[in-house]
Amino acid sequence: MGIDEDLGAAREAVRIAGEVAAARFRSAGLAVTVKSGPGDVVTEADRQAEAAVLDHLRLRCPDDGVVGEEGGQRPGGRTWLVDAIDGTLNFVSGDPFWCSAVALVDDAGAVVSAVLHPATGELFSAARGRGCWLGDAPLTRGPGPTLANATLSTYLGPDDVGDPVVVGLARAAAALRIRGSGSLELAWVAAGRADLWVKSDAHPWDWHPGALLVAEAGGVAETVAGSGAAWSFAGGRALRDDVLAALPCP
Repeated sequence: MGIDEDLGAAREAVRIAGEVAAARFRSAGLAVTVKSGPGDVVTEADRQAEAAVLDHLRLRCPDDGVVGEEGGQRPGGRTWLVDAIDGTLNFVSGDPFWCSAVALVDDAGAVVSAVLHPATGELFSAARGRGCWLGDAPLTRGPGPTLANATLSTYLGPDDVGDPVVVGLARAAAALRIRGSGSLELAWVAAGRADLWVKSDAHPWDWHPGALLVAEAGGVAETVAGSGAAWSFAGGRALRDDVLAALPCP
């Protein structure tokens, strides 16, 4: 398959996931299971939406592998990363800030990605070396502010609250935002609606879909090692030096 076909498959995949998930959003009797803790949950809607995407990719891209957040896997030459509902805690709470996200990765990184926000119908997508789009319109972002004037988006679990790196970044930024859906936050960074996203040890399905959007929209999206963690950050180019100075990089 060529990159245009890959991009089409990605867009179709998130539409399928979003349709299945949206049908269960705010529905009564939704089964919810706790995974690692109260803030990390999975629903039957997550599993149903992921299964629908895996069926789609099996037919559309039979030679590619798949890794789903909820455990769906298939080996292959390249790998599709699938997060059918990113922001499940929001989904369970009736908060519409959740999305469906996929990325196709090879040895060089993300090839294509797509993020759908079902609440608004906005579809963000990107292809390596080709650009980023919101719907059919090209999407670009400017260099943005420096860290002192930027809004910082991240996720804080109980173990993150006292992390000195996170605390230092939050104090250096103008404001802190925790919305609960990393891929959608990254899509907003790509669109210039948010300035900076930072997370340590991000899961690949939480990073690659949105990171490609930001990079292809003209921003920066990098992962660096420091203090025993991999720190992923994405934002406007004006932020890069400030962020690297704040992170515990060698």
